[in-house]
Amino acid sequence: MSFDWKRLSSLDRAIAVAAAVAFIAAFLPWYGATVGPFSASVSGWSAGFTAWAGSLLLVAAGVLLVLRRSGASLAVGGVGPSLLVAAVAALGLLLVIIRWISFPRYHGADVGARYGIYVALIAGIVEVTAAVKQVRDSGEQMPWGQGSTDGQAEPAQPAQPAEPAERAAPVESAADPEQPEAPAAPEE
Repeated sequence: MSFDWKRLSSLDRAIAVAAAVAFIAAFLPWYGATVGPFSASVSGWSAGFTAWAGSLLLVAAGVLLVLRRSGASLAVGGVGPSLLVAAVAALGLLLVIIRWISFPRYHGADVGARYGIYVALIAGIVEVTAAVKQVRDSGEQMPWGQGSTDGQAEPAQPAQPAEPAERAAPVESAADPEQPEAPAAPEE
């Protein structure tokens, strides 16, 4: 396996850099309190399961991408490598968002989220956006789109208009001057 940074596309670079930023953000303050001259904060590693697990998943998505670009096979049970990277990154971002909205807040005191979680959120959003764009550009088959046994999705059938319950037969009137008579069939 060999890795060459220059061969990465701009989307690959965005995912890899965002994963590195998410790793660094896990060491920054995510939650804290300030009371008078005293201040205390906790990093992403100490802010609970959703904080450190979300950070690790964002980093793992970047590692998966680098492994894929190095030549490793990453297909897992019908899920292509681009979709795998996007799914891992999206799960990581979801966990970071859950941690952010579940922090306790106290009105009247300086207690709440700190800049580290915002850095992680921005890195996660960039990573997921680039990964989803990469999935769309890759043309990988989605696992829920495989309806036939040969792995190819069946084309959708166009909707047929509903037939009316009763069709009214045309009323023929010999006295109607606007109705032209049908030409007679030629005899042989």
